[in-house]
Amino acid sequence: MADLLNTTTVVMKHVLETKTLPDAALLKMLISQLLGYAILAGACITKLPQILLILQAKTAEGLSLEMFEIETYTLLVSALYGYTQQLPFNTYGESLILAVQNAAILALVYGYSRVPVGRRLAVTTAYVALVVGVLLGHISAASMTTFAEANTVVVMLSRLPQVFKNFSSGSTGALSGLTTAINVVGCCVRLFTTQQAGGGAAMMRGYVVSLIINATLLVQIILYRKKTAAVLAAQRAKATAAAAAKETKKEK
Repeated sequence: MADLLNTTTVVMKHVLETKTLPDAALLKMLISQLLGYAILAGACITKLPQILLILQAKTAEGLSLEMFEIETYTLLVSALYGYTQQLPFNTYGESLILAVQNAAILALVYGYSRVPVGRRLAVTTAYVALVVGVLLGHISAASMTTFAEANTVVVMLSRLPQVFKNFSSGSTGALSGLTTAINVVGCCVRLFTTQQAGGGAAMMRGYVVSLIINATLLVQIILYRKKTAAVLAAQRAKATAAAAAKETKKEK
């Protein structure tokens, strides 16, 4: 927060002393920092609608496991890239927060989809190895730049399976429209803040690709909303019936 406080102090001092607004560059910096911290705060609840929707529906129906696994990786890479490049925390902090929430979503999807333990351990180990490798200095800043450059392609690989799955089934399952809408707005804001902070072409390309794919998912959620509601209702009824049958069996 020190950068925001310093910039705010400079702007207020200029306004009070000269009775005029500061130059455009300083105003852009202040707006960028304000938006950056706003996005950081909003990131704390971005994935919450998706988590609640899965818990409410008691199913991971329609969700692409591969999407969440790869997306968690891209978020970790984005956060670690910002860390190794010593960028302001407000430019990459939300990636770290979203990665933690994605891990919670993955745990739910793994549980409801009954994913083999071996796969769970392999994916978790890969995440931990990446983070520990950077923190201990075994993975250099140059290597993280390479990872970040490749992130654009990886982001596409993480989201396209979900896009194709939605298209083939004609529904979006337990995919949260609110979370997807927040992602679209967040990408738009991040394009501005990253440019102002000098985040580099790698981060900019990643946000552009994310914006396009998240916007596509949002359109699918709107178009397929009726069938999606029917699918989720059927899944909830099935889960309720199974729970009732289990209780009846216990009583006998």
